[in-house]
Amino acid sequence: MKTERLYYNDPYLLEFVATVLENRRVGNKFGVVLDKTAFYPTSGGQPNDLGFINEIPLLDCIENEDTGEVLHIVDHKIAEGEVHCKIDSVRRSDHMQQHSGQHVLSQAFVERFGWPTVSFHLGPATCTIDLPTDSITQEQTEEAEELANRIVQENRAVSVRYILHEEIATAGLRKPTERSGEIRVIDIAHFDRSACGGTHVRMTGEIGPILIIGNERAKKQTRVQFVCGTRAIRHARSANRVLATITQMVSAPPFESAEAVRTLRDEHQQMHKQIEDLESKVLDYEAAQFPLKNGVAVGCFKNRGIEKLKLLAIKICSKPGAVALLADEGDQLRIVFARSGDSTVDVSRLLKTTLEKFGGRGGGRPNLAQGGGLIAETPEAVLNFASDHLLD
Repeated sequence: MKTERLYYNDPYLLEFVATVLENRRVGNKFGVVLDKTAFYPTSGGQPNDLGFINEIPLLDCIENEDTGEVLHIVDHKIAEGEVHCKIDSVRRSDHMQQHSGQHVLSQAFVERFGWPTVSFHLGPATCTIDLPTDSITQEQTEEAEELANRIVQENRAVSVRYILHEEIATAGLRKPTERSGEIRVIDIAHFDRSACGGTHVRMTGEIGPILIIGNERAKKQTRVQFVCGTRAIRHARSANRVLATITQMVSAPPFESAEAVRTLRDEHQQMHKQIEDLESKVLDYEAAQFPLKNGVAVGCFKNRGIEKLKLLAIKICSKPGAVALLADEGDQLRIVFARSGDSTVDVSRLLKTTLEKFGGRGGGRPNLAQGGGLIAETPEAVLNFASDHLLD
């Protein structure tokens, strides 16, 4: 039986009485079929409503597109007969602001740049629309945002009308629809007209501010992230708190903080480069002074890091006839084996022999190899084993 959709003509209806017709198993839950409903089921990028049926929490609301039934998902059966239903008003109002705001913003991108919305998603924190363009400049973003907010401020009427499928060609819809039969259309006065089954405000002023907060490439398109109404206010409030914290940290006025942060970043990069240069010189000195016994350098370190260990091994092996066997104890036991260009030792084969004894994984070339995850009582035991098998 097709469920009568009360929200189609009155999205402000938050309490209603309906009749339970059937309880249907949906996994370990129950899908309650009502003769009519004001609960919106997930559809068209808009999430479902929540609320209560006879004080029983509504967990989900889904539709059967083939039958037109709406299933109200609850934890247990609800006796057939009359029930009192109540919709979560905060969630409903938020979804109305976001979805109506999306219609306005989508049409703004069409009017300014001819980019139709390919898809829409209303998320728990932000919303997105996908546009068929490789990229969007900041100037284009602001131009569409300004037009959208002007339509909001003009407080234009948002009305619902119904047309027949044969009338689509002359209805002036923003984009075609594959729906058949009687088609529900959301009409924003003298601005946008779209086929839509979602819940919407009566006047654009109820949408509140529309704020674009970012965009990114997605499947050869551009995904625009935005928020409307109360969400936009919350976002601006959070952003202001973050900005206030940054201005305190960098001791600069709010609108000069970006330049102050940029200066700090540049100084940090310069200092990092200086530290790297100094560390390289220290490694040069350490490598030059590193003791070799019969041309072999053996050393154990703690939390040195694999990259610095490799660099030290390479520098040690800048000496003729040198072989370096180094180990580092950190979150795991790692080893690096290296040899100079004139040495005939194959350290990759030596590493393989060592890993066969102590486990772990690794690899490399005849002149440089590394491994990690070895299991041994001490790193010295590993290096002693490697030294003993150096000429195998």
